[in-house]
Amino acid sequence: MEKNEIYSRQPLILIVDDTVKNLQVLGSVLKAENYKIAIATNGNQAVITANDINPDLILLDVMMPDLNGFDTCKKLKSIPGTSEIPVIFLTAKVETEDIIEGFKVGAVDYITKPFNTYELKARVKTHIELKISKDLLEQKNIVLKKLSITDGLTGLFNHRYTTDALSKLVEENNRYKELLSIAMIDIDNFKKANDEYGHLFGDEVLVKISNSIEGSLRKTDMVGRYGGEEFLVLFAHTGLKGAAESVERIIKNVENLKWDKEGFKITISAGVCEKKDEDISLLIKKADDLLYAAKKRGKNRAEYQIIL
Repeated sequence: MEKNEIYSRQPLILIVDDTVKNLQVLGSVLKAENYKIAIATNGNQAVITANDINPDLILLDVMMPDLNGFDTCKKLKSIPGTSEIPVIFLTAKVETEDIIEGFKVGAVDYITKPFNTYELKARVKTHIELKISKDLLEQKNIVLKKLSITDGLTGLFNHRYTTDALSKLVEENNRYKELLSIAMIDIDNFKKANDEYGHLFGDEVLVKISNSIEGSLRKTDMVGRYGGEEFLVLFAHTGLKGAAESVERIIKNVENLKWDKEGFKITISAGVCEKKDEDISLLIKKADDLLYAAKKRGKNRAEYQIIL
């Protein structure tokens, strides 16, 4: 959800009360404040509804039959999809131990019955604003995390994240003997494309080829920009044969790309190997050496490690 969408959307409040009159009064007051309203008349219904609609705030009556407000709140807090929704208790019980119990089970506030309209609106407004601020912060953190692991031009994973991911796969291979293959891919004659058509077109080439490589892979595979015009592809739980099939598909798809420069064609070369006893450095070097061999033998091709 975009930042402006978080600000502009109508906050959604779930009111939970077994008394119809209370639902009507609360709903009327809050609708006048431009909130969207959903209702539930018991605790179990509240849990199901909250999980379905993901409200911004829950107003929860304490005194309800079967599942009271405290137990309903406990249930809500135990479910990942509803655990972060703020809960305000509606209660006629103002003893200190009851208020403490409400906070213990996860409520953020309480409103006493019979409620004061101004107090209700003020407390709801405060917690809605806190919820929106939290949503914005979470969104910002997601964006920052994405920026920290992706390449700014191509949108692929960056060098550090890709090598970290490979390190984990190598560790998994060492421990559980899971299959692992990698491919080092390089754009053929990329410098010539930059020199003849300029760096803006060179950037277009990088982006288009990146998209083509990513679109040629399975969901279990991963590609990152290793550096410059080089890409590193990780084939988890995959032997050399499966990796080779994927790389041949990638090479063909790149060769068939269409460009808006008349007569322009560009290809890629690759080195592909399956991990045996190598550490991460040696594994990458093997793929690099095979890539170099592919370049020497004519480009627009892949060279593969021979498995004896």
